Amino acid sequence: MLHSVQIVVLHTVKYRDSGMVIRGYSDNGGRQSFFLRNVKGPKNGAAIQQLHPLSIIDAQLSSYSKGEMKTIKEFTTASPLQEIRCNLQKSTIAMFMSELISKTVQEVEQNRSLYNFISSSVLSLEKMEEGFADFHLFFMVALCRHIGYDPLLSENTLSQRSSVILAEILSKENDHCPRLCINGSDRYNFIREMCDYISNHSGCRVELLSLQVLHDVYGLN
Repeated sequence: MLHSVQIVVLHTVKYRDSGMVIRGYSDNGGRQSFFLRNVKGPKNGAAIQQLHPLSIIDAQLSSYSKGEMKTIKEFTTASPLQEIRCNLQKSTIAMFMSELISKTVQEVEQNRSLYNFISSSVLSLEKMEEGFADFHLFFMVALCRHIGYDPLLSENTLSQRSSVILAEILSKENDHCPRLCINGSDRYNFIREMCDYISNHSGCRVELLSLQVLHDVYGLN
């Protein structure tokens, strides 16, 4: 009997010659890993190209499991994310967001509210035509709230400059296309301090390798 699940892909790992492990966040099981066989076959070849960070797929799971991983029998793209795939700035932001989720979200039970937040954030990034340079900062602050580390202005340990940025983010969260009066250096330092904030609250060190890539792409603008 097949079981349907929707997955936001965080990253993929090749397994031997023709297998792949897909790590993602699902709508009915939280943080999970899935096994996909025959990725080099003609049926899956084109679809595999869609498995980029933050891609959203509808998957049919078979009754066969590989260890603790459920096996994906087949899948389709839930929403084509052409912009996130092809726009360098958006794909870099997506890489950062997927790593942030991977490093901070560990629950393996259903959390529909968190899933809806993540998937709707992906679709919002895809649709934005301009003004998305600070999108990941708003996402980071909102994600902290969803996982229980609400960054309150009265209780944060951020530097003065990062506290000002946080205050601006909190005041603009409901804006359709929020922009911040900051440069690349401000973004970089804010994210580093927020990683420290999450680390202090979670007890696990959060280091994001994609932060430097993001900084290189956006520079100091």
